[in-house]
Amino acid sequence: MTTFTITRELDLPSEKAFAISSDFTHSPGPAIKVEVEKEGDSESKGVGTIRVITIGKVRVREQLKSVNPPNSFTYTLLSGAPTKDYLGTVEITPKDEKSAIRWNVKFTPKIPGTGWIGAMVAKKTINRFIDEMEASNR
Repeated sequence: MTTFTITRELDLPSEKAFAISSDFTHSPGPAIKVEVEKEGDSESKGVGTIRVITIGKVRVREQLKSVNPPNSFTYTLLSGAPTKDYLGTVEITPKDEKSAIRWNVKFTPKIPGTGWIGAMVAKKTINRFIDEMEASNR
């Protein structure tokens, strides 16, 4: 199993950072394309939503698994990467007028020994997502 964590300070209030990052139906910025494949349960904050997200050359299908406003959510990767059992957990915490984001990922590479490559691509993609959150919402 491969695991990694990205921790960054955001120039956004925590409520806004959570709203942007946990919304599986809208893009956080113009450089990211989001297509909703299946709407989730509106009574449970969209749990079950499946989206196709495109960032640069990376195109993946993700499903929202849980939402715990205003602090955390989890999602799984359904397709688009040579991984299995992919689970992302995103936590947002207030930090004065800003916030901190902690993005935890764990997955098993489909091809043994390639976890580092998958982690490298995922880190780059997640950091680009966070960059778009900040840039388009200032």
